[in-house]
Amino acid sequence: MAAHNAFELAAPRVTPMGSAAFLLESEGPMCLPTQRRIWAVGQAAGDLKGVTDTQPGMNNLLVLYDPLATEPEALQAQLLALWIATPDTPAPGKLIELAVRYGGDGGEDLLDVAQRKSMTPRQVAEMHSSAEYTVFAPGVIPGFGYLFGLPEPLFLPRRDAPVNRPLLLNVFIAGLQCNVSGPPVPGGPQAGPTGWYSLGQLIDAPAPFDLTRDPPGLVEPGDRIRFILDEVLE
Repeated sequence: MAAHNAFELAAPRVTPMGSAAFLLESEGPMCLPTQRRIWAVGQAAGDLKGVTDTQPGMNNLLVLYDPLATEPEALQAQLLALWIATPDTPAPGKLIELAVRYGGDGGEDLLDVAQRKSMTPRQVAEMHSSAEYTVFAPGVIPGFGYLFGLPEPLFLPRRDAPVNRPLLLNVFIAGLQCNVSGPPVPGGPQAGPTGWYSLGQLIDAPAPFDLTRDPPGLVEPGDRIRFILDEVLE
């Protein structure tokens, strides 16, 4: 588990986000038991009067509500009480295995990460693929999500300045998280700026989001991901 840092809260808090939403932030470090509580509170909060939607984040929960259908101050207190009363609730998510080609196109930062960590590119790939990751929250692309479970020796702060990387279903790491970038959209950009480090590219992976599939998203919060080492291009 990551060491305590200045961004961890000593106690949970609920703060307004505009005039029709609250952000519930958990205390302590990011961890699976806390995230399970966030998912459970999100489900329970959906039954509160005036709540229109809930969206889990990393160590937080966004709760949207109709200000004409509820008293905001009362709802704010309800959310905090709900957090305190809700236990860690296990979520039996499905396991998905995704093959990765480390390095090469889509893995431009593998050598950089290896050098920063005094490892070989293969050692980085083997360590990264040895872990099981849990989908903590929806990601920046439809159908995928932010992953928790990165081995601590691979923790790296985000870059100070973003770099451009191709959109090739890349596997990225930054901080204590892992993520997968979206595929290029026809007629859209083929690359994009990121502060994360690209380790490799998914091979023969299903589309993250497909309206002909039920459900259309490949993963949901609580699902587990294992990356299978296909090859390492050094």
